[in-house]
Amino acid sequence: MPVLRIRSASSLAAAAALSCALGAPAFAQVGGVPHDASGFTEYVASLLRQQLGGETVAVREPLVLGIAAQRTKLDKLYAGCESNRGNCADDVNVFVKTTAEQFRASTIPATRESLRLAVRTAASVQQAQRDNRGDATTYRPRPFVGPLVTVPVFDTTRATRLISEKDYKTLNLSVDQAREEARKNTYNALPQVLQTAKPAPSGEVGRIDGTVPQPSRLIFIDDWKPLADAQHGVLIVAAPDNGTVLYIGEDSPTAIDALRAQVREVMGKSPNPLSDVLLRWSSSGWQVVP
Repeated sequence: MPVLRIRSASSLAAAAALSCALGAPAFAQVGGVPHDASGFTEYVASLLRQQLGGETVAVREPLVLGIAAQRTKLDKLYAGCESNRGNCADDVNVFVKTTAEQFRASTIPATRESLRLAVRTAASVQQAQRDNRGDATTYRPRPFVGPLVTVPVFDTTRATRLISEKDYKTLNLSVDQAREEARKNTYNALPQVLQTAKPAPSGEVGRIDGTVPQPSRLIFIDDWKPLADAQHGVLIVAAPDNGTVLYIGEDSPTAIDALRAQVREVMGKSPNPLSDVLLRWSSSGWQVVP
């Protein structure tokens, strides 16, 4: 299968700085993960303390942590490590990253300033509703294109959480008012597309990433017109995770197959994969590429 080169809109130095800014956990070495339950618990706690602060994380007993007032069990993670040591370090790092993100999200206050409009898959929002024992209207998603929906969230540079019914009351906003405020805030937080994305030459895949949720750019269809025009009217995009948009400026089967391969690669490595759907730009809106 042909492989297209990726042009990134951000430098390696910027990526490294972002990693430091977000407090990305140091990758655990397989040999460094203790086998005994007590040592394993302290090891995971130490990684979480790097993310959340020493006073937030405490060892309550073997395989049980206290994260602020939350009780977090490590028994399944420990059992997985014991049965497959080869994947243990990766499993621990994913657990630490996911747990830290969930904790940060749970502490985001409900403010109008942090409202954003996010792009998610319908399936992921439905799963979040089930996890929180809500019904189909709990997070108020609205269809966007294909399997994607838009949903209002509270967003900071370090975490995001979906808006609940309680939050609408706290904000004293109706659903429509909250969505409009979220849309305005999202637009104001995003630089214009051509400030970040350059036309993708033949044989290359363009990439937009950074500290803001990049898939939210897709909401503003008119902002993509200059890039499409610069690519002779051809623009096909994908949002493989919550921080990345990939795009090409040609629609040959070879180019589309290569873009799909890059999308699969990003999703396979991402802790927050989004969707493998490809979208073609048109003045009337995005169209799913079959």
